[in-house]
Amino acid sequence: MTTAPKTTRPLAASDLLALSRLRLEGIRQFPDAFLVTEAEALATPEDALLGWIESGNVYGVFEADTLIGFAGLRGQGFAKTRHRTHLGPFYVTPDSQGTNAADLLLGHLFEVARGRMVSQMELYVAQANPRARAFYARHGFAATGQMPAAVIQNGTPHDDVLMVCDLSAAPLTPGPDGLRRLGPGDWRMFRDIRLEMLRDAPEGFDSTHADWGVKPADEVISWLRNTQMWAVVEGGRAVATAGWRRFAGSVVGHRGHVVAVYTTPKARRRGLARGLLSKVAQGAMEQGVTQLELDVGAENAPAIAAYEAAGYQITGTIPNCLSHSGVIQDQFHMVCPLTA
Repeated sequence: MTTAPKTTRPLAASDLLALSRLRLEGIRQFPDAFLVTEAEALATPEDALLGWIESGNVYGVFEADTLIGFAGLRGQGFAKTRHRTHLGPFYVTPDSQGTNAADLLLGHLFEVARGRMVSQMELYVAQANPRARAFYARHGFAATGQMPAAVIQNGTPHDDVLMVCDLSAAPLTPGPDGLRRLGPGDWRMFRDIRLEMLRDAPEGFDSTHADWGVKPADEVISWLRNTQMWAVVEGGRAVATAGWRRFAGSVVGHRGHVVAVYTTPKARRRGLARGLLSKVAQGAMEQGVTQLELDVGAENAPAIAAYEAAGYQITGTIPNCLSHSGVIQDQFHMVCPLTA
């Protein structure tokens, strides 16, 4: 059986009935995803929906001649904010979710926005909707803030996440194999090795496998954007990682904290960690950092030896630093001065 091709276009007056039905379906299926209630939707005058269509700001995705999804754009009317547009609502009927319908519709909206000289697209999405957040993150949206109690439904407040897409930025695509810095497009790859390291050596990290197992895609992408993360990638899979973050604050901005140092068991004894730590040091120096620091388990002799070989020195002990399942662990604080 051949599936009918999907197309996208601005909606016309002749689409009014189809839009009205699909909008009501969406509100009934996913009441949390719409600002209006079913009662308000039923009370919406036909002229109001027709006016929305005629404004040229509502677009649809069709399978053959059937409307299966719709979305709206709302531009900014002020000269200083004309580079921005707001996306919403955005809905694809359940039978077409998981196909390329939503991707086609969002891609069409990107083209429309760029044609209007818009460089930034924004939206609000329910914090409790990880699937939608992952979809938008995959298309380049980054979580930049939170709106507490964005809606109150049945007396219960629900928070929204503000997500922003830089339309002038390169698309999120995975990078090549080799020793390289990971970018936002590598978020799935990084999530995989992050979960592995937290499962394989949980006592060595201040996060848990359970925490990362439920972390939405946009948070993983944000983590990568805020961390200079290096990896050895083989066959599209990260087999070793090491990264760093600058300390926040002008008086400590010369310092960097090393994070997520890990090599998968099959890739060990190849010197990968040494090469990664060298890249971390090089990248930090290029950013004006003069000192790198890390914490390591006081009983982790192999890791301590590897860090010492890379120029780190133990400067003190952090007693009772971590507690994994009730097991208390001391850690050593190690410092590496960076010189050109």
